[in-house]
Amino acid sequence: MRNSRHTTIGRRRFLGLTASALAVPTAISSQAWAQGKTFVIYSFDGVLGRAFKEQIIPPFEKQHGVRVETITMPGSVPPMQKVKATVDAGRPEADVIAMQLTDYVFARRNNLLMPLSASDIPEYKNLYPQFITEHGPGLLLWSYGIAYNTQQVKEAPTSWKDLWDPKYKGKVAINDPIFDQVLQMVNLTFTGKALPVSDETFKHLTELRPNLLTLYTTGAQAEQLMRQQEIVLGAVWNSRAAAVQDEGVPIKFVAPKEGIFVRYNPFSVLRGARDPDLAKAWINYVCSKEPQSLLAEKGYQGSPNKEVVYSQHIKERIIVTDPEVLKRAVKEDFDTIVDNVAEWRRRWDAWKQA
Repeated sequence: MRNSRHTTIGRRRFLGLTASALAVPTAISSQAWAQGKTFVIYSFDGVLGRAFKEQIIPPFEKQHGVRVETITMPGSVPPMQKVKATVDAGRPEADVIAMQLTDYVFARRNNLLMPLSASDIPEYKNLYPQFITEHGPGLLLWSYGIAYNTQQVKEAPTSWKDLWDPKYKGKVAINDPIFDQVLQMVNLTFTGKALPVSDETFKHLTELRPNLLTLYTTGAQAEQLMRQQEIVLGAVWNSRAAAVQDEGVPIKFVAPKEGIFVRYNPFSVLRGARDPDLAKAWINYVCSKEPQSLLAEKGYQGSPNKEVVYSQHIKERIIVTDPEVLKRAVKEDFDTIVDNVAEWRRRWDAWKQA
């Protein structure tokens, strides 16, 4: 799941192949210039999509003399089965795709992407290496940690285990979407490792049940729980806490000592891209300081670019701006997540109904 200031950046989801999988895209946002080159990318919806369309894309168009067309991904989720069909047919409908990390596993396993090296993306020299994949940079960093009400929780939480403190009975919330992060968080709290998910994981999860007011089903619901002060602390995504902070609600977001979960969107060139050189130039540009700074301000998305300078306002809301916090980022095994998430879902749903 990706989330922006007001919009959850889509859940991982693999769409079924439809009869229109090879059709010419119909969701293109802009008309091609009467003359000159056009360049097509998959882009986000919501606040993040508008930031790209209105502020990130125009300077690139001017610099390169091209028209950038965007195919908006509903829920900011790429239709990976359709992408596979078009790439395999040699007719990808866009040159660049931004993906969830689970989508990236699918794309990598199905040979849908072009490898990218430092010679392709010179801006790599300014990126933290842990956010560079074989097929492109990981951008739009978002984190999963603890948000707490500073008026009702006098001593700031420092550990995920604080969610289990009996004094918070009925005052905690955790997420239902992206439930694999909950399972990994529970493991991290009690074993120091995110995986494997086991009977012990669900045992400790059951021990948390008395403290749970609810499992929120959307990011907007998480915001409302904090806004109405129905919970005093919970496991949430940083941009959701930031949204209510901006409304004056006494909320703070922190990185527990055991580790914080930091996810991002790989930006990659699709195999068979019509203009791979322009695609590489676009990705290199999006990696650079100015676009990354703007995305931080507009969507509370952290940046892997070490050159980005954040205002104090943003630092308090995107805690991955702190290199010391980044050192605590949990290394997630997305291949294992993809391979096991169906079984985990079965057990998660059974636990919810118990």
